[in-house]
Amino acid sequence: MKRPTFFISSTIYDFRDLRSALKFYLEERGCKVLASEFNDFHKALDIHSYEACLQSIHTADYFILFIGNRVGGWYDEQERISITQREYREAYKLQVAGKLKIINFVRSDIWQFRETRQELITHLESIPLNENTKKSISNYTTKIAGDAEFLSDFIKEVSRSSETKLTVQGKGNAPSGNWIHVFHNFRDVVDVLHGQIFSTTPMEDMAIMRLLRRELRKFISQSLVKFKTGGEVYSPRLYIERFHKENPITMDMKTESFTPVFTKYWRQISTLSFNLIALQFQPIVLPRAISSPIFLDFDFATNSYKESRVYEALLRLQEEMYKFTASNTPTNLSVLFKHSPRTHPVDSGTIQIETLELVSLLHLLDRWSNILDLTASILRYLDGKKFQMPKLRPDSPIQGMQEMIEGERPNDQDVDMYLATDN
Repeated sequence: MKRPTFFISSTIYDFRDLRSALKFYLEERGCKVLASEFNDFHKALDIHSYEACLQSIHTADYFILFIGNRVGGWYDEQERISITQREYREAYKLQVAGKLKIINFVRSDIWQFRETRQELITHLESIPLNENTKKSISNYTTKIAGDAEFLSDFIKEVSRSSETKLTVQGKGNAPSGNWIHVFHNFRDVVDVLHGQIFSTTPMEDMAIMRLLRRELRKFISQSLVKFKTGGEVYSPRLYIERFHKENPITMDMKTESFTPVFTKYWRQISTLSFNLIALQFQPIVLPRAISSPIFLDFDFATNSYKESRVYEALLRLQEEMYKFTASNTPTNLSVLFKHSPRTHPVDSGTIQIETLELVSLLHLLDRWSNILDLTASILRYLDGKKFQMPKLRPDSPIQGMQEMIEGERPNDQDVDMYLATDN
């Protein structure tokens, strides 16, 4: 998997703790981080370190800029271009070309200092002082800003305010990547990254969903039936439900040794059932998705997480696959060979099939139908559609038995009552 790559640009001395924390945070989310002070930063040994950093920016997907109270080293001292500023300009060219995205941060005290300095400059304009004196006052070195003029001009450049004014006047195109995020602490930085990049979804979770989507598509491919004539694909559900409707097995019939079945519908269902031979589902990502919190919803009322409808569908899908695997045996499929379509002409009316064998086969077919329907519903949800739980076939193919099973099966309330006792 290609990991998103971040280049962190700032003066290192005053941002060393934040850079280290940000690197750890991004790497924990599965990202690659380019920060020149760390040993894992790729260093081209045949060129100057400044140029190596500029080249590294071309490998990044995101460029994170931090502006603080220091200028740092000069890239071109005569032109008053700092190393960080030169990195930003390189990144901005790539931003304009659509090759990366820039996220700008300015420390809150520097932002406030810049605003206050601008007010001072405006005030000085009203005082009868010579220009050198005014400039000396406005650029006075303080503990907050080592080079007030440079930092103010750098922030102005990053905000692209001059270009924006020209755009408003109809004299140019609107600049991009000019959002400036004022931050006070690391939490402020993380909040911006959540909103702009991760959308509150960790990289590991996004990877699981992508892999799950691929696995579900494989399950659908295994479950659909494709006939040579016309090359169309079909869901087995239509044939399975039609067979249940035309050949119902009731509670009164469950003790009978044989069950009469219409030959026409047996030929259809038995032909369809031959697709079950050697069919096995081997979920790998599905159990991992269930064990992760991706499909859990936060419940504000209880201050806890609860299972979503999608999560319930994933659990049911896993359960249906376990049952399918346990039922898809040569013994349960042997009825297909005992009563193959060739041995029973269409006009033969009905045939007698061992009830136990028929029930076992229908149970298997119902699991097959449920697997396909659940998989399709979950996959549509992952593709951005609203989730809808499909109507599933019951556990038992015998009409009326499902209600009896559910009535005899302890529910959540029964479990709670049992746990509340001292027995």
